[in-house]
Amino acid sequence: MNTRHYLTQSSKFLFYSLLIFALSCTDHDVPVNLPESECKAVDGSNRLYPCEFIIEKMAILAKDGSELGSFTGSMQTGTFSRFLAKTNTNPSSMPGELGAATFDIRLTIKRVANPSFPVNEGYLIGYTHNSAGKNILFTPAFPGDTYGERTKLGSPVTLDMAIGETRDLMIELLFPYQMTDIGSGMVVPIVFFNTTSIFIDNDVTTLEFNRTVYPYSRVGSVVEAYYEKLGIYLSN
Repeated sequence: MNTRHYLTQSSKFLFYSLLIFALSCTDHDVPVNLPESECKAVDGSNRLYPCEFIIEKMAILAKDGSELGSFTGSMQTGTFSRFLAKTNTNPSSMPGELGAATFDIRLTIKRVANPSFPVNEGYLIGYTHNSAGKNILFTPAFPGDTYGERTKLGSPVTLDMAIGETRDLMIELLFPYQMTDIGSGMVVPIVFFNTTSIFIDNDVTTLEFNRTVYPYSRVGSVVEAYYEKLGIYLSN
């Protein structure tokens, strides 16, 4: 019996088996969540599930599509001309008159984690002018409502992005105002709402938290990303 030949053939078989196994494992590697996914609930504790996204930038666009200014985090402020808005319902400057300016807004988001639960209809984009920001509650607007003290922007969206990928989302926001005499003959638009907060939900994950207990009774603890308490003001 040629023991040497037998061992050589066996070694070759073992080598190729291990190589095929290694390659098959590589083909099925699950991307690792990025450190930014280790987000916090509103009380500062670690969230039960990682956050899927971060908002890298929120740009306010003029009616010609150019960028008027941007926000790169919560609690920032910006002032934008009502005449550069996509639409402006009141061109006059008479004190006491009402108007509304509508701006297109571009959200640049980055996926930092795989979803903890697959979405059903898709991701929900919404906002609130409530000054509580991330601490707003889930008070239902009607029986069966689970969205709380917020307003949804359009239909659920598909965000089939790889970890590390960025994508732009377009939304539209309306800012009602009243022309106000602030003295010395100056009449300026004063917005009705001092703060704006933007939220992104996974429509399944958001319902998997125990919303009856703090901190998951607050919207900011169950969304995948948000900017809160932005001060968006108008000028002539």
